[in-house]
Amino acid sequence: MVCKRVILISLVILLSGFLVGGCGTLDALLQKNNVQETIGNWIGEETSNAPEQVNQAEGKTVTLYFADSSGKYLIEEERMLPKTLSVARETVIEWLKGPAVKDNSSQTLVSPSTSLIDISIKDGVATVDLSKEFLKPYQQITPELEIYGLVNTLTQFSTVREVCLRIEGKTLNKLGNIETRHLVKKPELIKNLTEVGSASGSNTISDSPSSINLFAFPSGSI
Repeated sequence: MVCKRVILISLVILLSGFLVGGCGTLDALLQKNNVQETIGNWIGEETSNAPEQVNQAEGKTVTLYFADSSGKYLIEEERMLPKTLSVARETVIEWLKGPAVKDNSSQTLVSPSTSLIDISIKDGVATVDLSKEFLKPYQQITPELEIYGLVNTLTQFSTVREVCLRIEGKTLNKLGNIETRHLVKKPELIKNLTEVGSASGSNTISDSPSSINLFAFPSGSI
């Protein structure tokens, strides 16, 4: 009985020494002979799943497309997104807010009351569900510019090949004279790219910086 009591007291003293010395003391012992383990790993704790280490996407710079002052072409605006788990969703939300600088050099493409209901990306198709305000004519913006401002914004990502539009859950097949069932990027509407092509005397349009692969979406809802 005395022997067991002595052993128990010894263990308590040893444990107290580790607690006073801090986790660094035990980590140092575990790293001896090049054994790279943390105290969390040693006791079997999955530290990578700790709530404070949730893997959120870093903030990203994306390209948004708005109307120029004439309302005939699209112009680019780069914007830094906040940290988010849904870059596609946050990109559309920022696009709906309109240009950051209100100096009449660019215009919002849709009614400010338009809201994003849902967005999903599957097999290269981004399905965007918007509120009915998207259908309302806004200022002097043409349906073509309104639609392709959004389409060009989303197709900057490598996982988006085309865009499908829905209005409050119902597929939008046509807006004005524009067929909206299979919408793909339309770079000829971008003002600076159009000017580059005209200046060079060529019909070839340079690749937009928006074609840079900023992130990869998994298939499914974003």
